[in-house]
Amino acid sequence: MQQNYIEQRLSSKGFTSFIYMLTKTQTYKKELEPVIAASWFTISEATYVYASVTEVQESEKHLLVVRDGTEITVATDVNNLPLPHCLKVNKEHWKLLNIRCGNPFYCVGFIATITDALATAGIDIVIISSFSNDLILVMQQDLERAVEVLVGIGFRYLTSA
Repeated sequence: MQQNYIEQRLSSKGFTSFIYMLTKTQTYKKELEPVIAASWFTISEATYVYASVTEVQESEKHLLVVRDGTEITVATDVNNLPLPHCLKVNKEHWKLLNIRCGNPFYCVGFIATITDALATAGIDIVIISSFSNDLILVMQQDLERAVEVLVGIGFRYLTSA
């Protein structure tokens, strides 16, 4: 049964579609090279945790507040703990990489390139896009490898010093 499915997918039509998608992927990655070369990232000094809460007080203190209709999630600096109305805090500590795109809004595949490179390296991430930045949270123990991956695909790392 599995063999028949694979044979069908690799039929002339399926194989042509696969080759087309592969070619398009290579094309957008090539087109992104100058955009990535013009982009940079920094690392926040803060260390973040995720918490489930029933109510948010002083939302300006938090990196992120998400209300999705079933729960309220807060990503906040560990220095803001303990949180009032907190149900649970995720045990992992996260570091924030702030990516500035060299051509925001007009970069097909920009996020895909970043997430693919980090996933290939086995790095778990949470990603948030704001108007001007792409914010990537990586577990604290993966920070050094994440920096190496981003530099390896062409990003400049700007230190605060």
